[in-house]
Amino acid sequence: MPVLCAHDDGSYDIHELPGGPVLGVLPDTEYGEETFTLDKDSALVIVTDGVVEGPGLTLDAGLELAGTQAGAALHDGLNAEEIADRILDSAVAVDHLDDVAVLVVRRT
Repeated sequence: MPVLCAHDDGSYDIHELPGGPVLGVLPDTEYGEETFTLDKDSALVIVTDGVVEGPGLTLDAGLELAGTQAGAALHDGLNAEEIADRILDSAVAVDHLDDVAVLVVRRT
């Protein structure tokens, strides 16, 4: 699942990371690494597929929705928990909840 990097100007980037099996399923699995800098006044947003993908929403559209919500929330000065809540609220609004988890790391 790609990760989002939201910026305080309201924009966001999508970072594609190396894939692999679901965590914890196969013992001794090695996963690829990716390094990037989280700029000041930005936020790293990691979501499960249930937040951004569903019967009426493609993955790309869901990532766009979550990225837009994260960027707007950061621009509005919200903290990490409030950013996560805004993303989850947008998932509820399009009625496609499955397994849902949102992790937001905000750099100030």
